Amino acid sequence: MKENAGRPHLLIKKRKASDSKFTGIMKNLKVEREYDRCVSALNRAGILMSLPKSESTGVIGIDGKEYPIPNREQLAEIFAHNRELVGRKVLQGFDRLELTPMAMSTTLLIELMKAAIIEHAADGKIYQTRRSSSDPLIPVRVHKEKHVWLWETLRQTLEKNGLVYFPQEYSVNHRGQTKLEVINNGRICAAAGWSVGLIESFSVMPEQGQGRTLGGRRQLEIGFSPNEYLQTLRSEAYEGETGKTLEDFITKFLTRLVTANEVSNDVDDKNALWCLGQYLKIPYAELVPTGRWHRKVGRARLDMHRSNNKLCARNWGGASTVRLIRP
Repeated sequence: MKENAGRPHLLIKKRKASDSKFTGIMKNLKVEREYDRCVSALNRAGILMSLPKSESTGVIGIDGKEYPIPNREQLAEIFAHNRELVGRKVLQGFDRLELTPMAMSTTLLIELMKAAIIEHAADGKIYQTRRSSSDPLIPVRVHKEKHVWLWETLRQTLEKNGLVYFPQEYSVNHRGQTKLEVINNGRICAAAGWSVGLIESFSVMPEQGQGRTLGGRRQLEIGFSPNEYLQTLRSEAYEGETGKTLEDFITKFLTRLVTANEVSNDVDDKNALWCLGQYLKIPYAELVPTGRWHRKVGRARLDMHRSNNKLCARNWGGASTVRLIRP
């Protein structure tokens, strides 16, 4: 009886210790500061707008509905609901907040990216990606006519919202979702229409042999095909992670440009990005989107390559996002 009577007290002690540990993790993450940084950057990028019905700020989705950006209270609830995952992934190096407007039209995001590139080029404030804030600013040239090159097949697919999201394999048996399904899926969008995630803070992905192992997880390195990356993400150390989407890529490109005046994912830095969270089947191939800055030409480039592509893999990498789950 004494042993049983003592158990509730033991559980309370464990819960208090867990709460204390989670509070410490939240402080180290500086979640409130990260939230303010994200909201400010999204606002400066022109992504956020006033939403008359909800009397808040956010985006209009592809379905015409309003999707307010999650507020501080909602963010605290989301993190508390995902405390175990957050605690594990912070130890693995995921220490930066990422808010992605998944509900927003990708075509509209591309238009905002074009406008931002044009504006920064006109002001003479557009530079190469720096690995450290102490690195010198090196200007990039910008193509005078074509600021974002978009593969025609991809353009047509985006207009129809025809990409498959978060496939389990790059094949007709993908078991993925549509964009509209993702918007309403609480396992992807912790707030309706918004992916709330944690990412690693590096600006250039590690080359092969240079990735660090943190918390039993080795950082994803450049140089592999989408099929290989997808297989890696299925392993235990990468639990809770998904590949990036074009929405993630463009949002990051925009926010980095407006806050740091730097481009992102320059292929000449061996930093072009596989958008592993999306897929398209065409008659002759299984395709995965890619996003990058093309320094030699002076523009961003959005296209697709085969899921087993190894030819361009030496300059491409597959980063991931820890997407928190809706309470």
